[in-house]
Amino acid sequence: MLEPAVPATVDAIVAEVAAGEPEYRAGMSGPFGVALRRGVEIALARWLALFGTDEPALAGTARIVYERIGAGESDEGRSLEALLAAYRTGARVVWEKMAAAASASGISTADLVTLAEAIFVYIDELSASSVEGYASEQAAEAGYRDVVRSRLAQMLIDGESARQPDTVRQLADAAAWAVPDRLAVAVIPRPAESSGRRLPPAPPDALLLERGPDILAVVPDPSGPGRRERLTAGLGDAEVYVGTVRPPHEAALSLAHARRVRRLVEAGIVPPGTVVAAADWLPEMVVAADDRLLSELASRVLAPLAAVPESRRQVLLDTLRAWLDHHGDRQAVAATLVVHPQTVSYRLARLNALLGAGLQEPHTRFALRLALTPHRAA
Repeated sequence: MLEPAVPATVDAIVAEVAAGEPEYRAGMSGPFGVALRRGVEIALARWLALFGTDEPALAGTARIVYERIGAGESDEGRSLEALLAAYRTGARVVWEKMAAAASASGISTADLVTLAEAIFVYIDELSASSVEGYASEQAAEAGYRDVVRSRLAQMLIDGESARQPDTVRQLADAAAWAVPDRLAVAVIPRPAESSGRRLPPAPPDALLLERGPDILAVVPDPSGPGRRERLTAGLGDAEVYVGTVRPPHEAALSLAHARRVRRLVEAGIVPPGTVVAAADWLPEMVVAADDRLLSELASRVLAPLAAVPESRRQVLLDTLRAWLDHHGDRQAVAATLVVHPQTVSYRLARLNALLGAGLQEPHTRFALRLALTPHRAA
């Protein structure tokens, strides 16, 4: 009863899909239109062949065909909703044409209900297979983009933007990421329990790269409003250490600064925070740049105190630090140390005796301040 209605049904489906889906309309006169018509013919032939059998709606090659249709829609950049809407249009037209043909042949109401179920269950199966194909293709494309973005991040951190600018530009195009004039590299320590998991979702303008136990993020200049906070999206309570903002070919230097400010936080010299930026702690970064030089400086300028017994030496060092901090204001020093001003005078006299004229000389005072920084004390 139904087979004679197939050609008119195919024509009606193609016409309705073209009229109702703008994404398909433009391609109807070319290969896409031919493929659509052939796909509808195959779908209807398979549907009719299922009557009187217990076969699944789609199996084997048939399921693969509709998965590929979904994957093809993803490749073409069309939305999944457009494809599902086309399937719904097809189901409606099939019901209209086939129900009319069946009614004209005098079938019962109960059989019409069965026919309706057969149409809409079949279309649901087609839709589900295409959704699966679409999702798989999207995941594959996302995986490819992740690989490209990781490779791009690696090349930037390795300084290849200066040595291989064309390659970096090609990777950036493939990753849909515009290389900025200035960028920073952030270090995100990954909790031990998250080892082996996928990288967390990143802001669209960030490139993520796994490096040992850490995640590195290459981001455009993060000094703009709200940009630092966006780095923590999807990271939970993880701390983010942001390097200095540099031109792309100095990304490695930004990474070194991010790691240095992290060490300062771990040493208790810089306070912890959700986002700790090296740019906010430049004096501490400078002082901590070379521990060996700082140690040598301290041993030289504090050498006159070496002979003082340790307990007494610490008292003098605390007094000297407070005196330098308060620019020689005896009352402020006494308040800081919670001692009598006369006690401060006595200690300063002792320091003058040990350090001599250097205590009055600006360069020596600067060296003493560096030697007595919190970093040095730690």
